[in-house]
Amino acid sequence: MNQYYVVRRTKEKDEQFAVIDALSLDEADAIFKVRYKGYEETMQKGEAFYVFQSSEPLTYDENSRVVFPSGRMAVTHKLS
Repeated sequence: MNQYYVVRRTKEKDEQFAVIDALSLDEADAIFKVRYKGYEETMQKGEAFYVFQSSEPLTYDENSRVVFPSGRMAVTHKLS
C-alpha cells in the first residue's frame, strides 16, 4: 500500500484534507470520490482537491500553498 495525500485548495489557502492508503493513484482518487462525496458536491467556485503521492511531509510556500512534489496527480475542481 502507498499513502496518497488529499489537499484542499480554497481561495485563501491549501490544507491537508486526508491521507488515503491505496495501491495506485487511480484507486486513491476513486476512494476519495466515494468517501468524501459530500465535500465534492458542496465545493465553491475556484476550489479544488488534489490527490498525489509523496514520500515526504507536505511543505507550504509563503502564501500557504502546497509545494507539489514531482509525479502524477489527480485533480477535482469546480470551475463555476
